[in-house]
Amino acid sequence: MNKINNWKFAMIAAGLLLSGCATFSPSEEVFKEKANINSRTYDTSINACFDVLKQVILKKNFSLTHEDKEARRLQASRYFQKGKRNIVIVLNANLQPLGENKTTIYLNAVQTTEKLYSQSHARFFLGLIPLPGGGGETAERLKEGEITVEDQKFYEGFFEETDEEIKKLKEAKEKN
Repeated sequence: MNKINNWKFAMIAAGLLLSGCATFSPSEEVFKEKANINSRTYDTSINACFDVLKQVILKKNFSLTHEDKEARRLQASRYFQKGKRNIVIVLNANLQPLGENKTTIYLNAVQTTEKLYSQSHARFFLGLIPLPGGGGETAERLKEGEITVEDQKFYEGFFEETDEEIKKLKEAKEKN
């Protein structure tokens, strides 16, 4: 009977140990094999790429919040409002040189959603007639969520437009 209890204990302990391993592991998530949707390499200088990408970001109605030409980084944001929800997309761009006339652009976007909650402090007599004083309204924004944008179409839009602008830039240089 004692051997059976020991066997049951060993099985329960093994089950608990294995279930503990099923938790979220950031290292596994970061290094999962995914299609590289947020980078593109161009056959042009890093300075030209930086200027073109900045132009494309501004054309897409993003506001530049940080620009560092030496570090070759851009940060831009765009705000949307859907009813009582505010959606903010923050786009980070990093450019890396791969030689004299080769540059890789890395884009990463994070979407934050906030909801506006409001509460009225108005007082009413018999529920119909507003009373003076003690009124007003308070509003509070609460963050509902934050996600990394993993939509391939989102990034493709930036890359395709950057590609078009680089082609225009090269054509203009050839004419001169």
